[in-house]
Amino acid sequence: MSIARVLLVLGLIGLGARWWTEYREERALAAVTSPNGFLPVPMPADTPQNTVLIFAPLNCPREHAQRARELAKKLTELGIQNIQTSHYPSVAFQPTEEKLASFKRLNVVMTGEIPIALVNGMGKANPSLDELVSEYKRTQ
Repeated sequence: MSIARVLLVLGLIGLGARWWTEYREERALAAVTSPNGFLPVPMPADTPQNTVLIFAPLNCPREHAQRARELAKKLTELGIQNIQTSHYPSVAFQPTEEKLASFKRLNVVMTGEIPIALVNGMGKANPSLDELVSEYKRTQ
Protein backbone atom coordinates (compact mmCIF):
# COMPACT_ATOMS: atom_id res chain seq x y z
CA MET A 1 0.00 0.00 0.00
CA SER A 2 2.81 2.38 0.80
CA ILE A 3 4.29 2.17 -2.72
CA ALA A 4 0.87 2.77 -4.28
CA ARG A 5 0.44 5.93 -2.20
CA VAL A 6 3.90 7.18 -3.16
CA LEU A 7 3.16 6.56 -6.84
CA LEU A 8 -0.20 8.31 -6.49
CA VAL A 9 1.39 11.34 -4.85
CA LEU A 10 4.15 11.47 -7.50
CA GLY A 11 1.55 11.22 -10.24
CA LEU A 12 -0.47 14.07 -8.75
CA ILE A 13 2.66 16.20 -8.42
CA GLY A 14 3.53 15.50 -12.06
CA LEU A 15 0.02 16.41 -13.25
CA GLY A 16 0.07 19.57 -11.15
CA ALA A 17 3.44 20.63 -12.55
CA ARG A 18 2.25 20.02 -16.11
CA TRP A 19 -0.97 21.98 -15.51
CA TRP A 20 0.99 24.86 -13.97
CA THR A 21 3.41 25.01 -16.92
CA GLU A 22 0.56 25.07 -19.45
CA TYR A 23 -1.28 27.69 -17.39
CA ARG A 24 1.79 29.95 -17.29
CA GLU A 25 2.32 29.60 -21.06
CA GLU A 26 -1.33 30.45 -21.78
CA ARG A 27 -1.13 33.50 -19.50
CA ALA A 28 2.07 34.64 -21.22
CA LEU A 29 0.39 34.37 -24.65
CA ALA A 30 -2.73 36.15 -23.43
CA ALA A 31 -0.58 39.02 -22.13
CA VAL A 32 0.90 39.75 -25.57
CA THR A 33 -2.13 38.97 -27.76
CA SER A 34 -3.49 41.97 -29.67
CA PRO A 35 -7.19 42.95 -29.50
CA ASN A 36 -7.63 41.12 -32.84
CA GLY A 37 -6.08 37.89 -31.55
CA PHE A 38 -2.67 38.32 -33.20
CA LEU A 39 0.61 37.39 -31.50
CA PRO A 40 3.95 39.20 -31.89
CA VAL A 41 6.11 37.04 -34.17
CA PRO A 42 9.32 37.46 -36.16
CA MET A 43 8.76 38.35 -39.80
CA PRO A 44 10.83 36.70 -42.54
CA ALA A 45 13.84 38.75 -43.59
CA ASP A 46 13.22 41.31 -46.34
CA THR A 47 9.44 41.35 -45.83
CA PRO A 48 8.20 44.79 -46.92
CA GLN A 49 6.53 46.88 -44.21
CA ASN A 50 2.71 46.95 -44.40
CA THR A 51 2.60 43.77 -46.48
CA VAL A 52 0.44 40.85 -45.37
CA LEU A 53 2.01 37.40 -45.76
CA ILE A 54 -0.55 34.65 -46.26
CA PHE A 55 0.75 31.13 -45.71
CA ALA A 56 -1.11 28.25 -47.35
CA PRO A 57 -0.36 25.58 -49.95
CA LEU A 58 -0.19 27.17 -53.38
CA ASN A 59 -2.33 25.69 -56.18
CA CYS A 60 -4.17 23.44 -53.74
CA PRO A 61 -7.88 22.74 -54.31
CA ARG A 62 -8.67 22.12 -50.62
CA GLU A 63 -10.88 24.42 -48.57
CA HIS A 64 -8.13 26.05 -46.48
CA ALA A 65 -6.11 26.97 -49.58
CA GLN A 66 -9.25 28.39 -51.20
CA ARG A 67 -9.84 30.51 -48.06
CA ALA A 68 -6.28 31.81 -48.38
CA ARG A 69 -6.80 32.79 -52.03
CA GLU A 70 -10.09 34.48 -51.19
CA LEU A 71 -8.46 36.38 -48.33
CA ALA A 72 -5.66 37.56 -50.65
CA LYS A 73 -8.18 38.60 -53.30
CA LYS A 74 -10.22 40.66 -50.81
CA LEU A 75 -7.09 42.31 -49.39
CA THR A 76 -6.01 43.27 -52.92
CA GLU A 77 -9.47 44.73 -53.57
CA LEU A 78 -9.04 46.83 -50.42
CA GLY A 79 -5.65 48.07 -51.63
CA ILE A 80 -3.67 46.13 -49.02
CA GLN A 81 -0.46 44.66 -50.40
CA ASN A 82 -0.19 40.92 -49.75
CA ILE A 83 1.95 37.96 -50.72
CA GLN A 84 0.82 34.35 -50.78
CA THR A 85 3.50 31.84 -49.93
CA SER A 86 3.89 28.27 -48.78
CA HIS A 87 7.16 28.56 -46.89
CA TYR A 88 8.84 30.57 -44.16
CA PRO A 89 12.55 30.92 -44.89
CA SER A 90 14.79 29.64 -42.12
CA VAL A 91 17.12 32.07 -40.46
CA ALA A 92 20.04 31.73 -38.07
CA PHE A 93 19.85 33.84 -34.93
CA GLN A 94 21.59 34.32 -31.62
CA PRO A 95 19.32 32.50 -29.15
CA THR A 96 18.41 35.20 -26.65
CA GLU A 97 15.49 34.72 -24.30
CA GLU A 98 13.31 37.17 -26.25
CA LYS A 99 14.16 35.61 -29.64
CA LEU A 100 13.32 32.14 -28.33
CA ALA A 101 9.99 33.40 -26.95
CA SER A 102 9.28 35.09 -30.29
CA PHE A 103 9.93 31.88 -32.24
CA LYS A 104 7.80 29.89 -29.79
CA ARG A 105 4.92 32.28 -30.53
CA LEU A 106 5.61 31.85 -34.26
CA ASN A 107 5.36 28.08 -33.78
CA VAL A 108 1.98 28.50 -32.06
CA VAL A 109 0.71 30.56 -34.99
CA MET A 110 2.22 28.42 -37.76
CA THR A 111 0.82 25.17 -36.34
CA GLY A 112 -2.71 26.59 -36.31
CA GLU A 113 -5.42 26.31 -38.93
CA ILE A 114 -4.55 27.51 -42.43
CA PRO A 115 -4.42 30.19 -43.74
CA ILE A 116 -1.78 31.79 -41.55
CA ALA A 117 -1.43 35.57 -41.79
CA LEU A 118 1.55 37.67 -40.70
CA VAL A 119 1.49 41.46 -40.83
CA ASN A 120 3.95 43.98 -39.40
CA GLY A 121 5.36 41.59 -36.80
CA MET A 122 2.02 40.09 -35.76
CA GLY A 123 0.60 36.70 -36.72
CA LYS A 124 -2.59 34.67 -36.46
CA ALA A 125 -3.88 31.37 -37.75
CA ASN A 126 -7.07 31.52 -39.83
CA PRO A 127 -7.98 35.16 -39.25
CA SER A 128 -11.16 36.64 -40.64
CA LEU A 129 -10.88 39.45 -43.16
CA ASP A 130 -12.12 41.95 -40.56
CA GLU A 131 -9.55 40.82 -37.98
CA LEU A 132 -6.75 41.02 -40.52
CA VAL A 133 -7.71 44.46 -41.84
CA SER A 134 -8.09 45.76 -38.30
CA GLU A 135 -4.67 44.42 -37.29
CA TYR A 136 -3.13 45.84 -40.46
CA LYS A 137 -4.49 49.30 -39.64
CA ARG A 138 -3.51 48.98 -35.97
CA THR A 139 0.12 48.15 -36.80
CA GLN A 140 0.76 50.69 -39.57
